Amino acid sequence: MRLLFILFLLLQVSFSSEYEYSENIIEALQRGDYLFSQNKVEDALIEYENVILMDETNVKGLIGIFKCQLKTSKLAKARYTLDSINNYSLNKKLIMQLDKVLNETERMQDQQAAREFFDKQKQDFLNPVTAIRKDKKKKVVQTEQVFETNSPQGKFAKAVQLHKKKYTSQAIPLFMDAIMTQGNLLFAKDYGLLEASQRYYQKNIQINPRSIKDLFILAWIWDQFVNPEQSKKLYTRIMELEPSSSNYYQISKGKLLAIAKEEERLKGIRASNEKVAQKDKARQKMLQISNGVYSGYNKDDYLTKGREFLDNDKVKDAIIHLQGAVKIAPKDAKSHYYYALAQVESGFNGNEGGFANAIAQVKLCLDLDPDPYIRQEATNLLTSLNQR
Repeated sequence: MRLLFILFLLLQVSFSSEYEYSENIIEALQRGDYLFSQNKVEDALIEYENVILMDETNVKGLIGIFKCQLKTSKLAKARYTLDSINNYSLNKKLIMQLDKVLNETERMQDQQAAREFFDKQKQDFLNPVTAIRKDKKKKVVQTEQVFETNSPQGKFAKAVQLHKKKYTSQAIPLFMDAIMTQGNLLFAKDYGLLEASQRYYQKNIQINPRSIKDLFILAWIWDQFVNPEQSKKLYTRIMELEPSSSNYYQISKGKLLAIAKEEERLKGIRASNEKVAQKDKARQKMLQISNGVYSGYNKDDYLTKGREFLDNDKVKDAIIHLQGAVKIAPKDAKSHYYYALAQVESGFNGNEGGFANAIAQVKLCLDLDPDPYIRQEATNLLTSLNQR
């Protein structure tokens, strides 16, 4: 409670020096703050959201939403809202404080969820269900203890107890039965039982390499460790040992198909990422060239390559290189002239600003007192452009 109290104090920090609000935004913020102080969190949230509809960068509105989400334990949404606050606020100290409080709240929530989960497991195994019976003849009340040890949670809890008492070899079959039956138990704290199970079944297979059950369980464990190479070896081995009509064979076949499908999916993702990376690399190179800072070129390369691209009707590449040429040598009349020619070509190709850019570049060329040939060519070009 003290932690939350500190949070709410922090959230009152004023941002008036950073932002100016319209009258409607101010009224919505005031209504939101009042409703929140009256513990009407859902109504307050509506007001704060109205603020963001009017101004999505409003930090006070975002902080109001953050407070409401924290109050209602919607921590995933609060994390998203905090990212928005970080994007729009200059008060980094406050952002660090909000992040610290949110982290602590998430930790406390996780601890509570884990405590409830294991309390339920413990109850399944340890707490007897007391059945009260009345013997009509003797009028005697009897109690009967019934243990829920057959549920996956009960088996999991018992396995953990046995493991803690160093009876790990007895715990492992119960543990594997539980987690293979109810997959969400994999997210519970197992005190190292999954790793112990891996070693246990590897040892069993060394003793008896043809044990189908041990091969299958170990393959399943490798699935959880996301080690498809190990899983494939074991499922393939099962298919070699079992008849095609057996359940183990069919399941292993399905697992291998699933692994192959996942590998193909990942391969596609890697290929797609590689294409994106290549495009980004090429785009970065073009940006560097157009700014005259590409490390792979010397000063003369920009003009030389730009003219080559222009002669081969590769107008886009010509413009990029000639733009770099005038960036790296702004007083070179020849670079401005050929850049103007490239802009003219872009104008003929549909670039509405191409001709205007060409006129500007020709004028720069003539102002730089070019040699007679370039001056004559630039003058003729300017005359033609002015007649359009």
